[in-house]
Order: sequence, then structure tokens, then C-alpha cells
Amino acid sequence: MTDPRSPGHLIRPGTVADIGACLALWVRACTVRDGQAVSGVAERARPKLDRPESWVVATSLQGVLTGFAVATAPGSGIATDPVDAAVVGLLAVSPSAQGDGLGGRLLAAMTDDLASRGQVRAVLHVLVDNHRAVRLYESQGWVPWGEVFPHTLLGRPVQSYTLDLARA
Repeated sequence: MTDPRSPGHLIRPGTVADIGACLALWVRACTVRDGQAVSGVAERARPKLDRPESWVVATSLQGVLTGFAVATAPGSGIATDPVDAAVVGLLAVSPSAQGDGLGGRLLAAMTDDLASRGQVRAVLHVLVDNHRAVRLYESQGWVPWGEVFPHTLLGRPVQSYTLDLARA
């Protein structure tokens, strides 16, 4: 993994013991992002944590979960996505830990891990109005892929992005 220590955080592989904290953080981060709690968020996230291809978590030096990223094997279920791309399904940073680059370090650690596992490409889906996330992905070399489509739970516009892991 890339730069396992960051200011006040340790990045390490995720484990089964992290599932509950990751789900709670995902729900909290989505609630802050969306301005309200949305039913079904945790239920949609859970299967990704049950079958990760790559999973990294960040903890404070006191051991508190501050962020995580999860990717699953190729096969997003979206017809326009590249069939050979691992799917970055979840990336969250605790609202109290945002702003110091932790999301970028988690994403870099996960994509490095995916490449080391022989994955050649990754895809992710981002809400078009999540400008902070879009800036993060584009700053790390992710490029838009395909047409914008509606999020199945939220109905908001989503854009796919891909990253060539051989170049990352």
C-alpha cells in the first residue's frame, strides 16, 4: 500500500471486524453529503464489504475508523462499464477527517493494491453534483466514461469514471 502513515492516520487492509464501523461511516457520510438520511444506503453497501477485491481502511492513531475504500471484482452490472474493470464501490472519509487529503491517500492505496492483484482497470460511479469527489477522482487521473445515468436509489445524475491501473 502507498504511504501507510499519513498525518494522524494509519492505512491498512480492511477486515471482517471493520464491517460495522465501515457501514456506520458510510451511512453518516452519505447523510452529510445528501443533507438527509436515505433509506437503503447501508443495505446497498453491505454486499460490497462481503466480497471485496480490495479494501483499505484508515484509522486514527487511537484506532478509530476515519475512512475506507472498497473495490469489488469486475462486473458492475452497468452495461456501459468496461467488463474488465474492478469496481470502486465505496469511498468514505469521516466528515471530521475531511480536508487533509485522506480520501486521496485511501484511493491511491486501493488502486495500488488492485494493480498488485493483476487488475488492469478500475471503474467508479460518482454523483455529478458531488463536486468534491469529482475533483478528487480527476486529480488522480480518473477520466469520464460513457453517458450520465440516474442513480438507482437517489435518482440523481451519475457519471462513470475509469482509471488505467497500468499507468496509475
